[in-house]
Amino acid sequence: MPYALVALPLPLRQTFTYRIPEALAARVQPGVQVTVPLGRRSARGFVVGVATSTALEQVKDVAAVLAAPPVSPHLMALARWIAEYYLAPLGEVLAAALPGGLEGFAKSRARRGAREDPVIALPLPERVRLTAEQSAALAAIVPAVAHGGFAPMLLHGVTASGKTEIYLRAAHAAREAGGQALVLVPEVALGSQVVAEFRRRFRGRVGVLHSYLSVGERRRNWELASRGALDVVVGARSAVFAPLPGLKLIVVDEEHEPAYKQSEQLRYHGRDVAVRRAQMLGIPVVLGSATPSLESLANAARGKYRLIRLPSRVDQRPMPAVRVVDLRREAAGDSLLSRPLRAALAERLERGEQAMLFLNRRGHSHYTQCRHCGFVPECPNCDITLTLHMVPREWRCHYCDHRQGASVECPSCRTPMLRFAGAGTQRAEREIAKAFPAARLLRLDTDVARARGRAPGEAGSGTVLGAFARGEADILLGTQMIAKGLDFPRVTLVGVLDADVALHLPDFRAAERTFQLLVQVSGRSGRGKVKGEVFVQTCTPEHPAVAAAVLQDEKRFLDQELAQRREAGYPPFARLAAILFSGRDEGAVERAATAVGDALEREAEAAGVTVLGPAPQALARLRNQYRWHLLLKAANAAKLRAMAERALAVAEASRLKGIRVIADVDPVEVL
Repeated sequence: MPYALVALPLPLRQTFTYRIPEALAARVQPGVQVTVPLGRRSARGFVVGVATSTALEQVKDVAAVLAAPPVSPHLMALARWIAEYYLAPLGEVLAAALPGGLEGFAKSRARRGAREDPVIALPLPERVRLTAEQSAALAAIVPAVAHGGFAPMLLHGVTASGKTEIYLRAAHAAREAGGQALVLVPEVALGSQVVAEFRRRFRGRVGVLHSYLSVGERRRNWELASRGALDVVVGARSAVFAPLPGLKLIVVDEEHEPAYKQSEQLRYHGRDVAVRRAQMLGIPVVLGSATPSLESLANAARGKYRLIRLPSRVDQRPMPAVRVVDLRREAAGDSLLSRPLRAALAERLERGEQAMLFLNRRGHSHYTQCRHCGFVPECPNCDITLTLHMVPREWRCHYCDHRQGASVECPSCRTPMLRFAGAGTQRAEREIAKAFPAARLLRLDTDVARARGRAPGEAGSGTVLGAFARGEADILLGTQMIAKGLDFPRVTLVGVLDADVALHLPDFRAAERTFQLLVQVSGRSGRGKVKGEVFVQTCTPEHPAVAAAVLQDEKRFLDQELAQRREAGYPPFARLAAILFSGRDEGAVERAATAVGDALEREAEAAGVTVLGPAPQALARLRNQYRWHLLLKAANAAKLRAMAERALAVAEASRLKGIRVIADVDPVEVL
């Protein structure tokens, strides 16, 4: 009697055994989706194996085989690796590989027989004249695509050095070799411009996969990709699972971006999964960035990645002049615009040039307090103050999305003495509009990007960026969504309104991220014929990350940062894993974290693994869940993962009621 081993999308690292009825025997194979009984309900899952016997005494039958396409053997193997490496439930990994998850895939129906664009072999445009550095880069990448073989390459190119043209020609080489290319981008906003470039070159043979699309749109592109009807798929993190049977090249643009790491539930890193997928398929993978992560630079230094440099901008365009504005001396009262930045902005507007203003904080004000009674609006579900938003006027939690009306009076004592601090993009928008009433101003942050189809009068990220690219606005104000990858030749001024937003967070990567953001956003200026200028407003101009970004001295920053990381034993000189505990009972969560930490202490020391904690997370309560964590550090990745798996086993054996325990292997933040 055959039995199916079924992985269900549950937070359980195990499979379930079901008897295969004779009527379904020919259809139940690894990769197919099935409906099975689970307690008093039915559940959808994936067949991951077939056995001829079982030691279980009572086994229920597989109820039905779903009509959905099966998961390919390659994607099944990739999912198994992810589950093993990240200590994650296999069923959750497989569900994440489908557009909209397993439920969404089952309910959605793509248009059968949808028109497919014919193959149009477009010649490479003559107007794009490659630099010597671009030609050298392609001389390394194109043969690797044509001949195959695993070849991880780090493309380290300064902003405006022509990395996108490298991606386009590498994808063209993949098509010439009869294959497909996968291009990953960290942000949907960035993806819209990348998609436009690829569609200009490949016409209708380009598909898009990201979470802002409807499940139906994602599934249509998913199916077109699986049939080989697309030459290129561009997408965000989850597109790493795109079913491309002829995949010959993977590109990870802005590889340093933390957005590639899933921060909840299934905590995989899209960049690292892309590298592993390329290794499994024996194809090249290109990781591109103007500010590569320290881990990728370390891999290049060790010879694991081939380093390809583009040290100059195309057409010999100069790098923008970066000027620091010390807000301790140059601040204009409560204004977000210092006197030097205001003057530079007025000058650009008078000349008919464009400007971009960067503030990595959305909303109007992150902190509200009554000066009479001291009242501060706080989220009832999370340990965090509420952010004031003006449209609509409400206090909002940026974690659980709790909302409550915001009045001009204190909700506690009814006096109109509210003080606002921690300015966000909405406040900046109001101030800029008041200072320059004739300027055409656009804002782009998460609130705007999510507004498509929901809030009349607002537009999604693609609409905003398209309007700015066409010259329909003079100023683009935004968060990190505008900081990288975008190419607007008429932008000659970039203003960083507050360089210190994330600089002093209790995270060992805070300085690295600040440096990367400042370099990336500075690179949006001067990409055309007119030299650019950048103003960086800060209260700590002497900080190594800020000083190095202003001086455009990457080596200076890397030397200092690597020395600190080596001394403290953090990546790239060690590997990390976090064991996360959460539950509604604060005391129970603390006891669980302490018990697991105590159990690991002796074993960890013998294995060369350091255990830090347990301690509450920086955001100790999130969505009414109290959160504690242990941090594991080790030089050896295998020993680290074994200790993390041991922690999960101890927690499971302790039968911690009401406590969820998960591992975060290679966390990108340790808050």
